Amino acid sequence: MPTPQRKTDRRTLYTRQVIKDALLELLTENTYDRINVTMLCRQAEISRATFYLHYIDLNEVLDEVIREALEIAENSSYQDDYAAKRALLMRTLKNGPDALKGNEKYLAPCQRIADHPKYRVLFLDDTLAHYIIHKIYLAERAASVPAIAKQCRISEKDADLMFMFTIYGFYYVNRSMRWEKNDNWYRMQYMLNHAIENGFDSVASLPEDYRKG
Repeated sequence: MPTPQRKTDRRTLYTRQVIKDALLELLTENTYDRINVTMLCRQAEISRATFYLHYIDLNEVLDEVIREALEIAENSSYQDDYAAKRALLMRTLKNGPDALKGNEKYLAPCQRIADHPKYRVLFLDDTLAHYIIHKIYLAERAASVPAIAKQCRISEKDADLMFMFTIYGFYYVNRSMRWEKNDNWYRMQYMLNHAIENGFDSVASLPEDYRKG
């Protein structure tokens, strides 16, 4: 069944924002798997009919909230291609972990995604971790995979797996640290990025038979 066309007037935009904010408010005290439409309508002070006028189900609200969080992370990053951003990051890291403070824009979105306080609650919910990281993977894949293939001198198919390894790894390390940007967080970003960069360079020096499969 096709999704019905929705008006985007000011009142509609306002109601949709109220619904999204209500979901984020509920997530401060509940995991996503325990939230339902009835709870959301109560929190937003709207009727179920109003909810279904704007969204098909709860997952559609979640997807829109995640998309907004990803857009903020991407738009706040250094506007350049993947390889150039990595080069700037590694140049910054030559000065040690403290050099990252104030230069977080050079980090990949998967490392900065919880920076915005409004959306941070999403990334603290363990029941959403796999769902969110897959969304991030899909969002960053097109820009990242070709650059990794070039740097490692491997096929894009293999580069996709390398990218999956790095992005899932970065996300889950950050999640285990509860996304708290303290001195230990900066130290870990420093070490992890050096490990990834040096690892990619070492792959490029492997015999071609191993790199080409």
